[in-house]
Amino acid sequence: MALTGLFLAVSGPSLASEINLRFFHSDCRECEETKEFLEALNGAFDEITLHDLPLEQEENYLLLLALEKDLNSVNEKNAPVSLFLFTNAFYGITAITNSLPPKIIALQGQDVPLYEPGSAKEGGELASERMKSFTLTSVLVNGLLDGINPCAFATLILFISLLSVYGTSKSEIVVTGLTFTSAVFLTYLALGLGFLNVIKALTIFPKIKFCFDIALIIFCLVCAALSIKDAITVKRSGTGAKESEDLTMKLPPRLRSMITKILSSYAGKKRWLFGVFLAGFLVSLLESVCTGQVYIPTINLIIKNNPAQVTAWLWLVFYNSLFALPLVILTFLAAFGLRSQFMLKVQRKGAFPIRIGMALLFLFMAALLIAHLR
Repeated sequence: MALTGLFLAVSGPSLASEINLRFFHSDCRECEETKEFLEALNGAFDEITLHDLPLEQEENYLLLLALEKDLNSVNEKNAPVSLFLFTNAFYGITAITNSLPPKIIALQGQDVPLYEPGSAKEGGELASERMKSFTLTSVLVNGLLDGINPCAFATLILFISLLSVYGTSKSEIVVTGLTFTSAVFLTYLALGLGFLNVIKALTIFPKIKFCFDIALIIFCLVCAALSIKDAITVKRSGTGAKESEDLTMKLPPRLRSMITKILSSYAGKKRWLFGVFLAGFLVSLLESVCTGQVYIPTINLIIKNNPAQVTAWLWLVFYNSLFALPLVILTFLAAFGLRSQFMLKVQRKGAFPIRIGMALLFLFMAALLIAHLR
């Protein structure tokens, strides 16, 4: 390899020493190129010991946070690769390829151990602080608003009607409602895990991922503008008026008709719980065309702030629990007499504030995506 030959030409005779390097990375094109460079460097200098640390593993992510805290080091450009040579930090392929070889040459003949930061508990606490500063707020707000957004609200009303058809007792209503909710939760969680893997796969191609992020930002801004437009339309028509056909951010009539048919098809005792679960699954698939407007940008932000795979999964579980929460609440309210007519009144009175809230949510997500753009 030409690169190895270059290193051998400048490295001189091998000396009895050990220089330890920590290399943090995920799955991306820059990560692979940097890894190839470091492997060539490792082959050229016998004293180098390279510690390969994928950020998908929770303990490696916590170690990186602890190192950055101890060394007061900041990855200002949010580079996908980081390298630590004792107390020296290098972020990004350019810094590593340009600055690391001269450092290695200068340190030949010396033992450079691994710098040991604070405890794993300290790293865990720092990770918790970082997640609380972004992930908790965004996932909490996004999950709750997505569960009652205009696209989902029509299904909530149909859901109350479904419980009325099935319910001959409070216990039967609760069992039916929780079965439907479980199907919704599991379906959205499965869809989320699929989106998670697809978006993570895009990180291997930085240019494609950058274009994807730009597209999401534009999408969020368009959705914010359409939500404001709908809010103005609702305000002009009056809070007591029926939903206008001019509204943009709503479940399309064709999909709403399909959902109605699915729910009514399984409203029979012979196919009780299995039918309800299947209805929840099918309804979730159809509704995801609309609710994905919030879901996909949220997943993208979760990945950017939580590269550890297990952590990202847990945030998806949390998001979908919040998304399904309105269904759980409605289940118990229906058991105590709530009917779809009341929900229709709530829909009309809450049409304006919900759409303003959705507009602010989309603007918030666009701002976060811009802040994390690289």
